[in-house]
Amino acid sequence: MEWGPQDHRQGGRDEASQSRAEPSSAPVGLVQEIAELWGEYLNGGEVGAEDDFFALGGNSLIGIKIIDRVSQDYGVELSVRAFYLAQTPARVAGLVAQGRALT
Repeated sequence: MEWGPQDHRQGGRDEASQSRAEPSSAPVGLVQEIAELWGEYLNGGEVGAEDDFFALGGNSLIGIKIIDRVSQDYGVELSVRAFYLAQTPARVAGLVAQGRALT
């Protein structure tokens, strides 16, 4: 089953849109590393900091692979839900930075 932004509605609010409004507080280098990681899994193409995972052809299998790599490479466990709601390398990098701060 593939998930898209439309699958994240709760109580009449679109949580994906809400998360899009939140800027990333991650260091630029980390954002670039996450974008490069995405590029490895999304047909080897170049990925920008604000590129949308689903618009780039991302699906549930690719998402799980990226989440696993983030865990291995950065020691941060992202939930599938958090990853899909973040949707861009910049916001995923922000989640990684937050996760690192908690450890």
